[in-house]
Amino acid sequence: MRATIQFSQPDKKFDILQKLFSFVKGFKNLRQHILEQGILLERLNSGEIENVQRALAGINYLEGRVIDNSVRIFVTDGELRALFDLMMPVSRKQNDFSRILWERGFTIEELSQDQAENLRNQFSAIATVTIGPDVPRTRIYTVGGQIFQEDGVPLCARGFTVCAFDALSVNTFVRCGAMGAVQEDGFYRIDYAWRSNGRIGPDLFVRVFDPEGDIVAEARKNPAAVQEFLDITVKTLCIVRGTIRQVDDFPLPHLLVRAFDRDMRAETLLGQAMTDAEGSYQITYGTNKLRMKDKADLIVRVFEPADSEGKETGDEIGASEIIFNAPLQQAVDLEVKSGKFRGPSEYERYITALKLLIEGEPVHQLTDKDLSFLGGKTGIPLEHLNYLRLDDQWCFHYSMEPAVVYSLLRQGLPADLHHLSTEKPTRLHEALQASLAHNIAPAVLADKVDQAIKPLLSLADSMVFELERRAK
Repeated sequence: MRATIQFSQPDKKFDILQKLFSFVKGFKNLRQHILEQGILLERLNSGEIENVQRALAGINYLEGRVIDNSVRIFVTDGELRALFDLMMPVSRKQNDFSRILWERGFTIEELSQDQAENLRNQFSAIATVTIGPDVPRTRIYTVGGQIFQEDGVPLCARGFTVCAFDALSVNTFVRCGAMGAVQEDGFYRIDYAWRSNGRIGPDLFVRVFDPEGDIVAEARKNPAAVQEFLDITVKTLCIVRGTIRQVDDFPLPHLLVRAFDRDMRAETLLGQAMTDAEGSYQITYGTNKLRMKDKADLIVRVFEPADSEGKETGDEIGASEIIFNAPLQQAVDLEVKSGKFRGPSEYERYITALKLLIEGEPVHQLTDKDLSFLGGKTGIPLEHLNYLRLDDQWCFHYSMEPAVVYSLLRQGLPADLHHLSTEKPTRLHEALQASLAHNIAPAVLADKVDQAIKPLLSLADSMVFELERRAK
C-alpha cells in the first residue's frame, strides 16, 4: 500500500515537525522503512524537478532519484533528522524541496495494510493521509559481468555485443536497455529501467552476439535483482586475429582475409574479415564448422580486393603455414611480398600524411623548422622530408615528373641538381628501378622509367651549355 501525507496546517511547520519526528520515532519499523524506501514527491513538472535537484545538490546525506515526473528522496547517512532539517522553516534553509513538500505532501510506498492504517491513525492530528494501492515502480536495474571463452580466458575480441531481455512468456520478451559493447577485457554492463507490475524482478537473460550478429551465448537469472552479476561462457567459439603488412612493415588496409580448416585434400571456409586502417583483422568461427574434429587445422589466406563486379575476391597475395590443432585464440600475422601486392608507395604515403598537416602550403616552400615539426608529428625521417622538398622544388622550377627526384635520392644519388643531372643514364635508370622494386616510387612510374628521367638528362645538357657559354 501507499500513503500520501498532506499536512493539515502547513503554517504551523515547527509544531508539525516536532510531532512528525515523535510519531516516526515511536512508530514500529517506520523509520527503517523510510530509510530503505525513501519518500516520494509526485506530480512535478520539469522546472520543479530541477529546483528539487538544486536544493539537494551538495548535501552528501540526501540523494534524489528522478523517475518520470517524481523525485524519490533517500537519506544516505541513516539519520532521518537530516531530512527534517531540510524541512525546517528557517529562512536561510528555505528551498523548493521544503516548499513542495509542505504544499503537496509526500508519499511513502510499499507499506502493509496494517502499517498504512496505523500511519493514518497516528498522523490524523497533523495531516490528511490518503491510502491506496502501490503504483508499479520504475527502477533502474543493472546487469554486468565478464564474458569468457570455454578455456576460461576472457573474451578479448572486437565487435562482440551484449543485450539484455525480460522474458514475459515462453515466446514473448522485451529488450532491457541499450545494446552494450563487450570491452577488451571481456567485461560488459547494461543499465535498464524496469517496472514491477506485481513481479519480484525481471526474468532476465543476457545474450552475446558475435560481430556478424549471431547469438553465441546467453545466461539467465529469474528473478533478477536490482544489481545483478552474470558471467557468461561462450562455448565452441574460436578467434584468429593478426596484422597484414608489407615487407617494409607498412600495414595493408582493405584486404580480404579468410580462415580455412585444412583437410588432406580440401579446405572449409571458417570465416572472413577485412583489414582495418592498421592492417589488423579478426575472424571468429564456431567449432560446429569443423568436420569430425574439435580443433581446426588452420590456414589463413589474404586476397586483393575484387577488381570486377560479381567476382568474390581478387588474387591471393599471401598465405600462412598450416597451424595444426589451432587453439581457441590464435594470432596469425602475415607479410605480403611486394612482388605480389604493392599498396601505396612510400612517396605516396608520405605525401598523404603531409597533406593533412600543411593545409595547402606547397611542399617546396616548407622551411627547415616546418620539416622539423612535420618529422616529429609524422615520424617521417628528416632526410626523407628534405628529399620531398627538393623533389617538389625541382618539379616546380624544371617541370619534372613528381616523385622521380625523391626516388633517385632515396637510392643514395647526390642531392645536388648539377651532380644528379650529370649521372650516367644507366645509373639513373637503375636507381629508379630499385625504388620501384622496394615500393618507394609510385607504381605509375614503372611503365615510363626512360621518359621519367629524360627531363633530368635534358637539364644536364642545358646546364653544360650554360657553363660553356659563361666560360667563353
